[in-house]
Amino acid sequence: MGEPVKIVLQRRARPGSGKAFDAWVRALLQSAPALEGSSVIAAEGGSHFILLRFASQADLDRWQASPQVRELLRREDEFAEDPGAPVVHSGFETWFALPGRASDKPPANWKIALVTWVALFPQVVLLAYLIPPQVPFLLSAVLSTVIPVSALTWVVMPRLTVWLRRWLYPTPIEHKE
Repeated sequence: MGEPVKIVLQRRARPGSGKAFDAWVRALLQSAPALEGSSVIAAEGGSHFILLRFASQADLDRWQASPQVRELLRREDEFAEDPGAPVVHSGFETWFALPGRASDKPPANWKIALVTWVALFPQVVLLAYLIPPQVPFLLSAVLSTVIPVSALTWVVMPRLTVWLRRWLYPTPIEHKE
């Protein structure tokens, strides 16, 4: 079936087109029946990041090829400025996005694996000591996975990505305005 794929669209509503832009975003989200999840994040400066998750590259390709999506993307210039090219990611590299920056190429897979392991290992060891052996197995498994995944997603990986940016991205990364 393939691994999940995410597409990120960065768009900025044209002045005075806020309602039309919002309706366009809703239509775009509704145009994806195979969508596994989505987020729309409003950033400083009026930019919006539209994140769509599909079960596989084939599902994303079918969505992008659909006449409804092609028409929506053709019409976006009416109420969006500087649409820019969509960025597609699969796997853990979405944890390695630097705030306010875009890269056509994520870090090498071995770097992603190494940084993820370095971030995860101490948490697993600490939780093994903190969760008493009397805790039922299922609850222990839930705690020992929910806590590290949450910490990796919202605390550890964003910081590690910034701290290790020169090693992860040895070539300069273009600043996204």
